[in-house]
Amino acid sequence: MKSYGDACGITRALDVIGDRWALPVVRELVFGPRRYSDLAGALPGVSTNILGDRLKHLAATGVVRKRRLGPPAAATVYELTSWGAALEPVLIALGAWAAHTPIELEQQSFSPASFALSLKTTFDAQAAGEAQLHIRFVMHEDAFDVSIERGTLRVDRMRDLGLAPTPGDETSTQVHADPKTLAAILYAGVDPAEAVRAGSARIEGSPDGVVAFAQCFTLPAAPTEGL
Repeated sequence: MKSYGDACGITRALDVIGDRWALPVVRELVFGPRRYSDLAGALPGVSTNILGDRLKHLAATGVVRKRRLGPPAAATVYELTSWGAALEPVLIALGAWAAHTPIELEQQSFSPASFALSLKTTFDAQAAGEAQLHIRFVMHEDAFDVSIERGTLRVDRMRDLGLAPTPGDETSTQVHADPKTLAAILYAGVDPAEAVRAGSARIEGSPDGVVAFAQCFTLPAAPTEGL
């Protein structure tokens, strides 16, 4: 990896995480350890060689570590170190900054972790007010429990490494859909009931709860110039 050879903290950070696909790898690890196959599946645009190189570089620089999980998972995983985990607010700030850049979502990949991180990026504590909501978003093999409690947001991955949730640990509302459909419901005003009728979503519980949940998230204000 080439270095900028510049003592500025910004360029020193870019020496570590500035290569293509480095930050998307970090993004996928924000909510917990992932296997190599999980990362490859979540990042369909990256080649096997590049993904391997980025993981080696991030491990060598102390952002990521590799370890072996014990039973029942018995898998080799990659996870963020405490230093790597400190990048989360950087990712959130970048996501907020780019929220209004032009995009054709149908032509782009969008992973479950991307959707989960977008919740942290767009959560509006003022809009949430005193709301108390708990929803599980199920995106194929991945699932996240999301709780809003009096202006505080919590997002937890529930089906980590392909393991099923703890029996009996079910929320009152579950939304089964792909990440793009969920983003359309939260950010583009798509009616959850309409998504159900169209067959792109399945809701266990009240659609009204999903509507109330969506009202707690606000896209960052659009810039007045530059786009």
